[in-house]
Amino acid sequence: MQSTTTTSKISATTAVPTNYIGVWQRHLLETTVVKDDSSLVLWMQSQHYHIDVRIPAICTGFRAASVLQDYTDAELLLMVNQQGFAGLTHITPSTAISSEICQWVREMDYQAPTDARDIGKMVFTDANTVIETGIDDAYLEVWRRLENSHEPCFFTFTSGKNNRGRDVPAYFMRTGNHLALARPRTVSVPKAPSLAQAIQSHKPTRELLLDWLDMEISFGEMLDDNHWQIKHSTLPFKQNLIIELPNK
Repeated sequence: MQSTTTTSKISATTAVPTNYIGVWQRHLLETTVVKDDSSLVLWMQSQHYHIDVRIPAICTGFRAASVLQDYTDAELLLMVNQQGFAGLTHITPSTAISSEICQWVREMDYQAPTDARDIGKMVFTDANTVIETGIDDAYLEVWRRLENSHEPCFFTFTSGKNNRGRDVPAYFMRTGNHLALARPRTVSVPKAPSLAQAIQSHKPTRELLLDWLDMEISFGEMLDDNHWQIKHSTLPFKQNLIIELPNK
């Protein structure tokens, strides 16, 4: 699934096949110009919704901080390279043998909005490995499902606080021992090929840039019946935080 955004709407009435449920880690991306096997890329899939985070190697190792505002302008501009999105997943049979078409409809996206679809052909080589190839774009991705990430599975609407302390509607998902939260920003980013290009074109103030970067996609693991620990996040200061589970 490439980093694109679509404005089409898909109903949440049809569940995805059960073999898609879990946390999938991307081990390889190949395009006509790029080969990436170093970025941290995780896709969590429930019966209807997905949450996806993509953190390149240059966006790891941020210094400790308490809030997004603690980071320098240079550090904030590094974060622009991150990707992440969440929304509905729609899967249909393909005319090709042993393959399906998967479309990820993004209801929130860390990157700037575009009109492109995120849609690929999926071929399972075994129960825990799937090869994705692009339909609208030329790319190949290799995904492997993490252990202990299939059951139990649930999705709930919850809330998360933004950088101004305001509660914002969010998605929360669990598959196996893994959890993910996706909370959108509360301002609109102009349409552009990427967030970096939106910044280059519109030259936001630091205050506005903070709002543009204030979208949380966090992945973590269960600690006990009431708490989880964030392992990876588009908000680096949240890494390793221990969080109470939301009410189901």
